[in-house]
Amino acid sequence: MKRRSFQFPFLLMLFSLFLLQSCEKEEEKLSPEVQTVEITMLSPTTVILKGNIVNLGRIPIRDYGFVCGFTPDVNDKSGYKISLGEDAKVGPFTSGLTGLGEPTSFDYKRVLYVRTFIKNDNESFFGELLTVSLPSYHVQSVTPYKGKPGDRITITGKFHTSDINQVEASFANITAKVVEVAPTKIVVEVPSGITSGPLQIPIVLRLSGQSFLATNSFEAIPVLKDFFPKSGAIGTILTITGDNLPLSNSSFTSSESLKVYMGGVEVRVLKADFSVPGYQLEVPENLPADVVSIYVQMNGTRTQLPGHFTVTPHTITSISPASGLPGDNFKIFGSNFIIRPTYYNENISVEVGNMPVPLELVSATELTVHVPSGFPEGDHSVVVKSKLHAVEAPQKYRVFHPSITSFSPASGHIGQEVVINGTFLPDRLHTVEFGNASTAAISTSNSLRVQVPMGINAGKVSVKVKYGNWLAESEDEFTVLAPTITSFSPNTGTAGSVVTISGTGFRPDTPYIAMKFGTAEATILSVTETTIRAEIPSGITGSVKIIMEQNGQTVISNNNFTVTN
Repeated sequence: MKRRSFQFPFLLMLFSLFLLQSCEKEEEKLSPEVQTVEITMLSPTTVILKGNIVNLGRIPIRDYGFVCGFTPDVNDKSGYKISLGEDAKVGPFTSGLTGLGEPTSFDYKRVLYVRTFIKNDNESFFGELLTVSLPSYHVQSVTPYKGKPGDRITITGKFHTSDINQVEASFANITAKVVEVAPTKIVVEVPSGITSGPLQIPIVLRLSGQSFLATNSFEAIPVLKDFFPKSGAIGTILTITGDNLPLSNSSFTSSESLKVYMGGVEVRVLKADFSVPGYQLEVPENLPADVVSIYVQMNGTRTQLPGHFTVTPHTITSISPASGLPGDNFKIFGSNFIIRPTYYNENISVEVGNMPVPLELVSATELTVHVPSGFPEGDHSVVVKSKLHAVEAPQKYRVFHPSITSFSPASGHIGQEVVINGTFLPDRLHTVEFGNASTAAISTSNSLRVQVPMGINAGKVSVKVKYGNWLAESEDEFTVLAPTITSFSPNTGTAGSVVTISGTGFRPDTPYIAMKFGTAEATILSVTETTIRAEIPSGITGSVKIIMEQNGQTVISNNNFTVTN
């Protein structure tokens, strides 16, 4: 009996231990379990992470994935989380991680810390902490250190890839062609289009999406190709083309300045900011010849461009007017006249009849020329000269002095129209003198139409034509006729009665006409060219002369008129 009582407590103890172990296993199944399996490095900036879910536990899962960083304390509150969501399943899972920081040229170990996690409604559970050392990019050398477009540049170092598709290169932000990629070598071609200057060109490599500087002191060798246009007038803008041309002299050192020469004459580069790639310059007026070569001095190297530049002569289309007097101006129309005359007109000059004449106005398409006083009469050639060309106008310029060959009629009363024939400047206002009285008229090329002016006494007077400082005088004289009184009717009359006076040379259109009977002024009622009707004035009696005054001329009747009471 005692033996049995001992066995029962022992069995009870074994049973209790069994129940306790079963409860612990049940509690373990209530919590999820996750493992960190492996970190696989694809590049210095990209890795593949592997994990495994052992069990999910009994509480719903809200998230799972990886947490990582460059310090060991990666957890819910520290590090970068890669969340894979709620759809967790027992078994392995993976995720990629890229952009692991900018690689530098310093060769030190960058350690990445990674652990898996799984989270339910209550808490987060983590797997083991794994690490991996990420290698850095490292540039050892860049050779050669300078080159022209198309030259191949070898960059040696540690690049951890042979995939050409993962490598990009640029020279001063200009994309370059990648020719070859190996873990320790990258070969690229110098691109065209570099305009930042030949010195201190940065070469930047981009591997696996990350950029780093290979060198900051590459020298881009400019390549000059050609220039256009190949011909043009003085003042034409030329463009010199090429590859990797620096924008201006600011891109060079003082000893390596950019200089352009045309026929040995240095030409200033116009601007540093080009809409058309290349150097622009203006053809100067002091070229030694009309066909010149062009060369560029750059980086201590002289390069002659292909072909030659031919200076196009200026042109003359017409002159206007085609004739004139000494002292007149005329215009020359054409193209490509040099529009920067000096004080002495060194760039362009004009000769009329092989005689230099002054320029008063210069433009690109029009010259105004002054014919000096005393210039000889005749038809003269007109030549416009530059330092390189002499171009003759297609027509002559006629210089003449005004002249009178005849006039008609040879006599007339004041107001009579007279046609004066001769040589005159057309469509100009001329002054015509009849004795000491003058009038004005617009000329044609060979005639003037004028009226005999007032203020001239009857008789012969000279006829002169003036224009400016020039005077032409007729060899013949013009006879100025005075008005005449031939008769009057009636011969007698009382004050207030009307008398008709007949004669010649009366002017019905002039206000300067008066009539007197003796000393008393009569009232004029009407005037025609041959008759005047006047009212006998009061205050006089007896026999008196009839006196007419017209345009300064006085006419007295031969016969007397009798005034009766």
